[in-house]
Amino acid sequence: LEQQGARVLSFPVIEIVPIENQELAQSLVQEVQQIDILLFVSRNAVDGAFRMLDAVQLASNRSYGVIGTATRRALAERITNLDQCLVAGEPYNSEALLDADDLQQVAGKRIMIFRGQQGRNLLGEELAARGAEVRYCEVYRRALPQRDPSAFNRLVADTFPTLAVLTSNEGMHNLFELVDAVAAERLLRIPWLLISERMRESALKLGHNASIVIAGNASDAGVQQSISEWANQR
Repeated sequence: LEQQGARVLSFPVIEIVPIENQELAQSLVQEVQQIDILLFVSRNAVDGAFRMLDAVQLASNRSYGVIGTATRRALAERITNLDQCLVAGEPYNSEALLDADDLQQVAGKRIMIFRGQQGRNLLGEELAARGAEVRYCEVYRRALPQRDPSAFNRLVADTFPTLAVLTSNEGMHNLFELVDAVAAERLLRIPWLLISERMRESALKLGHNASIVIAGNASDAGVQQSISEWANQR
């Protein structure tokens, strides 16, 4: 975006906190040996899992699934020949994962899903409905950053954004915990780029009253392309 001439302001609204649990780490090393398929919902899930695991502990005949291209890249840094054991290919999203041939007949299979605390259960519920034995392993938690509202005001002191990019409902709600009332009102009056129709519903409930752009997909490339198309139409 900067190479295209945009000025980008970064304002993190979710803090990723590793789960430090020695008992979990010890049990995970043993339990993972009995798992047929390991699924990772985010790059943070990969990072959290491999704080407790070593790639050499994982059997070579195990299958893997990922959500997101960043997640795939992170896992490829740990697992050699990853493409040969991925259960789904591009675009590496939830839909592609659930549509993967290798996840249609999973009755009796043991599947572990690495995720953050209080993550969505949709993936696991669908796989369980297909007969799989599903185990969640929560390896990080999301927290509200400890930041004074003046931090946002300083960030936008020179120029207020013409577009806000928000990639989760949790981040959207956190944003309004981290800004003052004046900034919140201004944010509600500028266009937002979101990554799902579900987020649009949340935005409207918050009182957003400007245009909303839904990204073609949730990848960095998808968001960037949607921003470029939005800018070209203005």
